[in-house]
Amino acid sequence: MSEEQKRKVPRIVILGGGFGGVYTALQLEKSLGRKKDFEIVLVNKENYFIYQPMLAEVVGGSVGLIDTVSSIRKLLPKTRLCVRDIASIDTEKKVVYLAPQFTHTEYELEYDHLVLALGNVTDFRGIPGLHEHAMPFKNLADAILIRNRIIDVIEFAASVESEELIESLLTFVIGGGGFSGVEVAAELNDFARKLAKNYPEIDEKKIRVILVHSKDHLMERELSESLSKYSEKLLKKRGVELRFGQHLTSATPYEAIIDKKERIKTKTVISTVPSSPNPLIETLPLEQEHGKIRTDRFMKVRWKEDIWALGDCAAIPSEDGKGMCPPTAQFAMREGKTLAKNLVSVIRKKGHKTPFHFKCIGMLGALGHHSAVAELFGRFKFSGFFAWLMWRAIYWMKLPGFDRKIKVAVSWMLDTIIPIESVQLKMTPSQGIIRLHFEKDEIIFKEGEIGDYFYIVVDGEISVLKEKDGREECIATLGAGEFFGEMALLNENKRGATIKCTTAVDVLALRKSDFGALISNFEELRSSFEMTSKKRKDAIQGNGEDEKKNKIA
Repeated sequence: MSEEQKRKVPRIVILGGGFGGVYTALQLEKSLGRKKDFEIVLVNKENYFIYQPMLAEVVGGSVGLIDTVSSIRKLLPKTRLCVRDIASIDTEKKVVYLAPQFTHTEYELEYDHLVLALGNVTDFRGIPGLHEHAMPFKNLADAILIRNRIIDVIEFAASVESEELIESLLTFVIGGGGFSGVEVAAELNDFARKLAKNYPEIDEKKIRVILVHSKDHLMERELSESLSKYSEKLLKKRGVELRFGQHLTSATPYEAIIDKKERIKTKTVISTVPSSPNPLIETLPLEQEHGKIRTDRFMKVRWKEDIWALGDCAAIPSEDGKGMCPPTAQFAMREGKTLAKNLVSVIRKKGHKTPFHFKCIGMLGALGHHSAVAELFGRFKFSGFFAWLMWRAIYWMKLPGFDRKIKVAVSWMLDTIIPIESVQLKMTPSQGIIRLHFEKDEIIFKEGEIGDYFYIVVDGEISVLKEKDGREECIATLGAGEFFGEMALLNENKRGATIKCTTAVDVLALRKSDFGALISNFEELRSSFEMTSKKRKDAIQGNGEDEKKNKIA
């Protein structure tokens, strides 16, 4: 007899381990008590819950790398945790299919009640270059990568002499002036400037942190105009450049593109916008509004008796009926508690359900360097050091788990007496093939540079330029499906030509070591590359007009 056949009590499956999912499970466990009249299963990609409001402090090193995370198993001892990716959901069969892991077989998880708490994701669709070159700021891995990048560029800037390169390395561009954008900009600015003091070779004045925001004020949806103005004034005083009414429209390995015209030389682009509901939501046959699942005031999905939704992926009517509940942590926590109570009432057939109602208590935003802004109950406004103490006290009290509170308190205490450390934690292995985006007129590589990548054109067109008699001459053009860069790799020498983008271009790039492994294992492929390389070399050297017509790289 299978596990599913043995099951006799209703199973509640919660998808997502953010604030909505975890707080729903916490309340369900509390309601369950010593009874065993229902089963709780939570599915999440990680086995930890991350306390999002403190994530920016990981970038600046104010808290330890894992001090913002809590073990879900420890938080939810009565909940069965499945650490898996979700492949698909069949609402007719009432089955969630979990992606294969260590096998090639999907895992089928049946449910009696399904709770969708899938949150949202960073969405760069339709914005060229951001997916390839902008760093999102959404989870712990993102915070660690941003911290590593800051350390990387400052270390490198201290060892090079090119003023142009140093300027590019020490320029940081952040897109989005909401809470996430402001907090990461403030922490990055503090961290980079503190770090630079350890390097006599670096002039701190050369560090540029540029925050690009499409609106007229920072955090305009969350804070009053007076606190927004205070935040702007403070960030400017600390060296952050604010660009209002502008958009981060593209990125390349060398530049951030503002409103499709201004180009800022930089090696670090961070985008906190835009975000959209989890792509799984789009595949479900459920009534949706602006990409979110529509629910009633009880958080039950419309026209479904066994599916519930909350958090960023749900369109929950606000108390006044004029809009939707905002996608914030304080709402998701209360939504989880109310949803769990309603779900238990349905399972135990009590007949009474509670409509969700909650008024925002207030908003808090950290501005780095012992400063913050706070607005409580729409009436009381605080800024500066006192607001920062309030910010830390409130979020510290809301941290789940006593041991986590102790660890964070110790980190904060040590932060006041021990200098920050510039130690990196590099966890992501280098990719074999990476996708890159370049804008029109950008140089992919120059004649005479070291050969480090092999390229394949995915979209767009490039020109092959060769310097002759003191001027550059176009000797070939390449388009989609064609390749370049193999000559320097095959012959272990420097680039024989300059590659310039005729249009916006997307390419696939293969590292030198991976290219070497590829051709060493496929002799026919190596011979083909060597034949093409010889033709191109002859054309570059001017051996015959016919050869010049060959497409070269």
